[in-house]
Amino acid sequence: MKALYWHWEDGNVRCELCPHACLVPEGKKGLCLVRENVPGEGLIASTYGLFSSIALDPMEKKPLYHFLPGRDVLSLGSVGCNMRCPFCQNWHISTWSPQIKLSRIDPLELLSLVKKYSVTAVAFTYNEPLISYEYLLEVIPLLKQENVKVVLVTNGLINPLPLKEIAHRIDAANVDLKTFNEETYKKLGGGLKPVLETLQILKSFNVHVEITHLLVTGINDDLGEFEALCSWIAGELGDRVPLHISRYFPSHKWTKPPTDISLLERALEIAKRYLEFAYLGNVSKFSDTFCPSCGKLVIKRRGYKLQLLSVTSEGRCSACGCDLGIVLL
Repeated sequence: MKALYWHWEDGNVRCELCPHACLVPEGKKGLCLVRENVPGEGLIASTYGLFSSIALDPMEKKPLYHFLPGRDVLSLGSVGCNMRCPFCQNWHISTWSPQIKLSRIDPLELLSLVKKYSVTAVAFTYNEPLISYEYLLEVIPLLKQENVKVVLVTNGLINPLPLKEIAHRIDAANVDLKTFNEETYKKLGGGLKPVLETLQILKSFNVHVEITHLLVTGINDDLGEFEALCSWIAGELGDRVPLHISRYFPSHKWTKPPTDISLLERALEIAKRYLEFAYLGNVSKFSDTFCPSCGKLVIKRRGYKLQLLSVTSEGRCSACGCDLGIVLL
């Protein structure tokens, strides 16, 4: 499949999809490992329609706590990534390990799977979905025609123009905001400003946005920076954007100890000064949803199981009518 967003430059190809702007020589791939300069053709989306993983997941696993709570979502992942986090939990597919087997699922086949499993939402997840841009651009309109919700679980590293072309068709996104320090972001192979802009663009297109922040020992565990992150979310996106503060465990190239529980709890206290909905992930507590107006427990969670206790069909608190920003349908 011919890739979009690139141009010729001195006999090479300059990719314009994400801020890396890779200059790709003939026969080589960009940093994402999936956009390839094929001789005589230019830039090709080499993994179009190819997937490494497919599963039925609870929506809470994405994690999305305020979007179709309790529903299953058909989740698909491919290979490759345009960042290089040393603590990557899915490094086998993000680095495209040779043992990974890929299966082709063309857009119409995906529609068949949606009907087979009777799901109301599809999530592109596990690896970075936006590097499979051409597939998303083709399949999302087909899903929307069938009233299927579209979810992205993304690092947010994409240029504004291609994002705006697709954002109006996305229903929900969980964006991994990895740090609030530009230098740290660069060490992870990304950039803070582009991710913040992605969040702003998604909100401007009325996409339901939730944010994950994996608190990694020795990388982004400065609580002063974390407080700045929370303040930015509240000021720029609104204080009712859910924030998931997740516990890190050693993986890939990073062997530091798991995030200290007391540090996570202090981070949660900070987040709650700025945000109405803050949760801990990869731990067994602090995952319930309370109404910010009357304090009533509205959603009780235990792992991926939940009880909707006090939520109207319009996503409001049934006790006081407060808009909880919860999407049920």
